[in-house]
Amino acid sequence: MIDLSPIVLFVFKRPDHTLKTLEALEQNSLAKDSILFVFADGAKNNATKAELLDIEKVENIVKSKKWCKEVIYTKRDRNYGLADNIVSGVTEVVNDYGKVIVLEDDIITSKGFLKYMNDALTIYKSEEKVMHISGYMFPVKGKLPETFFYRQTSCWGWATWKSAWEKYNNNGRILMAEAYALPYFKEIDIDGTNQFVKQLESNLSGLIKTWAVKWQFSVFINNGLCLHPSISLVQNIGIDNSGENCGESNNFKIPQLATNVQVLKLPIRNYKKVYPLLKRFYKEINVQPFQLSKKLKEIIPKSIKENIKRRWKPGYIKLDNEIKRIEGLPRYVATTVNFNDKKLEILDIASFEFIKKELFENNIYKFTTTTDRPYIIDCGANIGLSILYFKGLFPNSEILAFEPDDKIFQTLSTNLKTFGYSDIKLIKKALWNEETVLRFFSEGADGGRIASKENENIIEVETVSLRQYLNRQVDFLKIDIEGAEVIVLKDCKDLLINVNKIFVEYHSFAGKPQELNVLIDILSHSGFRIYISSPGLSSTNPFMKINTYSGMDMQLNIYGIRE
Repeated sequence: MIDLSPIVLFVFKRPDHTLKTLEALEQNSLAKDSILFVFADGAKNNATKAELLDIEKVENIVKSKKWCKEVIYTKRDRNYGLADNIVSGVTEVVNDYGKVIVLEDDIITSKGFLKYMNDALTIYKSEEKVMHISGYMFPVKGKLPETFFYRQTSCWGWATWKSAWEKYNNNGRILMAEAYALPYFKEIDIDGTNQFVKQLESNLSGLIKTWAVKWQFSVFINNGLCLHPSISLVQNIGIDNSGENCGESNNFKIPQLATNVQVLKLPIRNYKKVYPLLKRFYKEINVQPFQLSKKLKEIIPKSIKENIKRRWKPGYIKLDNEIKRIEGLPRYVATTVNFNDKKLEILDIASFEFIKKELFENNIYKFTTTTDRPYIIDCGANIGLSILYFKGLFPNSEILAFEPDDKIFQTLSTNLKTFGYSDIKLIKKALWNEETVLRFFSEGADGGRIASKENENIIEVETVSLRQYLNRQVDFLKIDIEGAEVIVLKDCKDLLINVNKIFVEYHSFAGKPQELNVLIDILSHSGFRIYISSPGLSSTNPFMKINTYSGMDMQLNIYGIRE
């Protein structure tokens, strides 16, 4: 008996689809000997009662019977979103087992699916170039070998190994730049639709957030190949406008699924005869394989739709040269980057990329409010990315922003002027517990702070207390002031009652007393319930090694929410 691969299934709020997927999986002869991991995404903050009921129904279905030898159910404590749920779940399981078979809640498998997958995972496990096993094949017209390799990942029922998945890159900008530099870049347009470039550009622009196209590019960049059956072993029943990113279509429906596909060891080479069949298939159905769902179409402004049409013309890759240019820049070099079709001034590429990801991909500052004109205080505005983010959320928001470093302040002012924001109140002072003048370490990017020793790049800055700005209702208070956060909050803790939501980036400095307990005590006594994450500087094994950067040994994102 071969060592069977674990199966992972990702579910959310489609009980009917989930039931059909599990019932079909159970009919596989190897299901009774396989471990099934189910990752259920959490509800969104604005979920309706009907959606919450559907999520509960899905959980009940998963727990209703023993679908496989063992079923391990993981319920997410928040809404990860489809992309993050899949990447996280696949990574967790493949790291533990070395291989994984992946399903979503709308994939109907034939009785021979698990045998095909496990046979392929066993036969090709030592072939580095083989990175992906697909259970789906498009209903093309033409004769194909029983199994064959080509470059498309086809993620409707698939499998991979840890060694291959380690090459997955979630950074779309790097993927686009690396792919474009390849001599065989044009081969990514494998079916005549340019679909993968379009999807990756949509991820880069923030229009969508998907994972599969990044896996496609990761395999492509590593010159990987994907095993496919000539006749599909799976049916996708989710192209019915019920999912996150797909509309409604019958074009990809398989008339009759294969029930038994024999996997033999093949020469590891790209079967190029499949590409004309794919191009003809897409030409005949006369649709783009990647379509926005009806819900997304309804919320996208007309101006953005027109911009997308322009960007999606065949061969149009607007970001290529820009990506290659900025990725090669050394640190602390001032330049401009294209950001939302405007020129944004930046002072350090690494800082810009990190902050942009935290804000516009991870949405660490995202919040809701009952007013369309929330009052936001931004302590540590840097070059203005946080203000652009807040204005994107709430165009009518009233924002007060502090930035003490003269050079960064000038960049901040220029960027806000470029984006047409003349209603932001900017204060070129550092926050402290009194009005004075202090020595300030100008780091050159986002790490400037009150100086505690004889560093280079020392400047003098004026300081001000935050107290005078907290005498009114504050909808969101953001504090990212590189180590001064505890001193500032001590000074105004009695006024935090006026703050509805607070974000504090806590900084621990190596060799100095930690004041995390003081910070938490201030927030909790002010009526906040506290949540903490560590996206930046941390140590995975602090008993053995403490990671440090710029004098710090830990950074934490601390969220305070009113109960």
